[in-house]
Amino acid sequence: MREIRDGDLYKTVTVHGKTFELRYGYYEEYERESLFSEPIPIYPDFLKEPIYTDDGRPFVTGMQELCEHAACEPNDDACCAFCKYYDEADELIGTCQCTANRKTSTIE
Repeated sequence: MREIRDGDLYKTVTVHGKTFELRYGYYEEYERESLFSEPIPIYPDFLKEPIYTDDGRPFVTGMQELCEHAACEPNDDACCAFCKYYDEADELIGTCQCTANRKTSTIE
């Protein structure tokens, strides 16, 4: 088995017509400097850079922090994966089905 390196391709997934490359890396700089830390698959940060389906639903990851419209039992570890609006498509990437989070069209 070959060694996994920072930047190596983990997987390419296509969800609702959008393609995402998941690469190995680190979420925090301190992880990179640890002797025991190995690169892990890095998922898009849809909070920093929102991406929407053609019909306006926002892409989310299952591990993303809950939004103000979340519908799930509150707990310290709650994330989108626990929300009733989360619709997982592939590899922890899905869409939010909440109408309050839907992007409205700017076309008149």
